[in-house]
Amino acid sequence: MSEVIFKEVLIVDGSGSEPFPADLRVTGERIAEIGRVNPAPGDTVIRPQNAALCPGLIDSHGHSDYQLLVAPLADSKILQGMTTEVCGNCGYSAAPFFGELARDRAQGLKEEYGLEIKFETMAQYFAQLRQSGIAINLAPLVGYNTVRACVIGFRREGPDASEMSKILNEIAGAMSQGCFGLSAGLIYPPGCYATSDELIQALAPVREADGIFACHVRSEGDRLVESVRELIEIGRKAGVRLELSHLKTAGPQNWNKLDEVFGLIEKAREDGIEIMADRYPYTASFSGLSAVFPDWALEGGYQAFQERLKTEREKIHSELKDKKPGYWSRIVLSQVFSEKARQLEGKSVAELAECEKKGPEDFLIDLMAEERISPNAVFHSMSEENMERIYRKDWVMVGSDSGARAFDGILAKGKPHPRAFGAFPRFISQMANRKKIMALVRAVEKSSRLCAEHFRIKDRGKIAKGYYADLVLFDPEAIRDQATFDNPFSPPRGIDLVMVNGQIAVMNGELTGSAPGKVLEKR
Repeated sequence: MSEVIFKEVLIVDGSGSEPFPADLRVTGERIAEIGRVNPAPGDTVIRPQNAALCPGLIDSHGHSDYQLLVAPLADSKILQGMTTEVCGNCGYSAAPFFGELARDRAQGLKEEYGLEIKFETMAQYFAQLRQSGIAINLAPLVGYNTVRACVIGFRREGPDASEMSKILNEIAGAMSQGCFGLSAGLIYPPGCYATSDELIQALAPVREADGIFACHVRSEGDRLVESVRELIEIGRKAGVRLELSHLKTAGPQNWNKLDEVFGLIEKAREDGIEIMADRYPYTASFSGLSAVFPDWALEGGYQAFQERLKTEREKIHSELKDKKPGYWSRIVLSQVFSEKARQLEGKSVAELAECEKKGPEDFLIDLMAEERISPNAVFHSMSEENMERIYRKDWVMVGSDSGARAFDGILAKGKPHPRAFGAFPRFISQMANRKKIMALVRAVEKSSRLCAEHFRIKDRGKIAKGYYADLVLFDPEAIRDQATFDNPFSPPRGIDLVMVNGQIAVMNGELTGSAPGKVLEKR
């Protein structure tokens, strides 16, 4: 068997320990030897200059569930050195797919991604990914929003005993099929309608399978403290590990709440609750524009919401009016799915409303009433100082909060958040090089080992004998992001080679076309 040998490379092994020079031998899918290695005839020998070798980076918070069915090479992910993604976050997973959820989403998925979904279960979804092949590994979560919508639709009222039994069966089935845990998006319908008690009950199969609960809390702004407190209490009562999704303080009026949030999390950790958080290295978020509307207006799914925009316009307008000064100037449309509205992309709600000589509330209501799929937007609302303070915490890892994007085709449209192409190189270059907030070894550890251990992803996240050969060869001084809000479709610099399961997926900074990724299963 021919092997790949890295000769005289500086190894940053993901453990947080100091880098060390060594040779490394890859045999098949695994790291076979670290030390002094003598190549045999036929071996591929790589002798890097001014480069370091680190573990494949693990995206602790990704959204590539549907995108990988469209663009399996995961261009934007693999070029960043991401070799594994935890997907199914914020309550949304590709499966299960049946009932009212399937009826509500089918047309949107066809228009947005060109997809016709033919699976119902997680196992069937995994089988489709394996058949088509994927470039990165996936560690899937099952989404509570998705399960709830499949079983009882998008109604506000909670499940009765019979319906909860079906929900529990779906979650237990997903866990038995290999999911690593449950996610919830408590700011999005129908997850926003779920009570704490409902979520605690739903987590029983997750606890039994030693899974994790990853949660986008109910509020990241005005009710941030209360929302973090609720998550901790859910974890305490349900007896599960917790992942606080993309920890942030949204809105200048909430930036001063970070110390209180830190106190809550660190007290919970002292009490034995296994809670960690992830964060992307930007001060702007990205979400569907429907997120600015009140929860009650979104009940019943998108078509019901559009009808409510007509019948309850005055009430919705009144609630949208209650926003802080400057709010609409900080929201920028990034992707609109109808051709006639494409010219709106890249401009703020305030700017667009002014151009149409409307108030921002009327502009939004009119836009959403016409668009068959909710437009996406970038929300500029966070503090750079708070982001740096968050990353200093030992219990915070890196997540992109993005799905895979491509340089052509259906996934090359719009103006997505630049984190899709630049999150991990940006984190390493800014935190370790430019701002020197942490050492390079710590930046790599936060991008690899921390996630693997917290999510229980076996034999990945470190460079060690016997571990899978997920590896990244990069220039520690040159690595950086190039994607911007104006030009997001820009690959990073300083990443030369990416290996996934022993196969080279990126060479000389270019995709090789190889798709060696796996759907990982928690067993």
